[in-house]
Amino acid sequence: MSTVHRISTSAASSTGRVTADFFTGSYRLSASVLVYKRRLADVLGDRITDYLDLVDIYVSRINNPGEIVATYQKGSMVKDEINFILLSSEVEGISKERFYVPNRVSLPIFLTVPSFEIHGKFQWMGDLEVKKILTTETQKFLPVLDATSANSHFPKVTFEGPIALVNKAKIEIICIGDAS
Repeated sequence: MSTVHRISTSAASSTGRVTADFFTGSYRLSASVLVYKRRLADVLGDRITDYLDLVDIYVSRINNPGEIVATYQKGSMVKDEINFILLSSEVEGISKERFYVPNRVSLPIFLTVPSFEIHGKFQWMGDLEVKKILTTETQKFLPVLDATSANSHFPKVTFEGPIALVNKAKIEIICIGDAS
């Protein structure tokens, strides 16, 4: 089994950038996003632009994540084409605009997006109706804590990190609770 762990990088507050792994149906891009004084979750939620400006980009195919096929200094990525993002810091995945609610419950979650299945924990408060998860929150990306993702075509290739931001528009299946 080949597991890739998202390693901790320098904090965005001191550098104005966040380094993360961005996954599409075919590629993994390890890159930095210029966020300045915002968090990545807030940059993703910014409706003024549909793109993310990336720097220091390393491109690999999802079936062979250890092999870098290309590197680029600058690039741009369409937010809607991102399946999920794996971060090294939970803080970057939570919006500054989101208020802290102390009574949230942490629940096991399983979901699929094109080419990947993701397991982790999801925090929720109140009555749980699965469809509410996708419609209640205003953010386009769903935070999944203690995330493990597996490539559905090459299940021995897995990726892990403290938080994944999953594009709600790309979710094919979502299940809450333990598998039986």
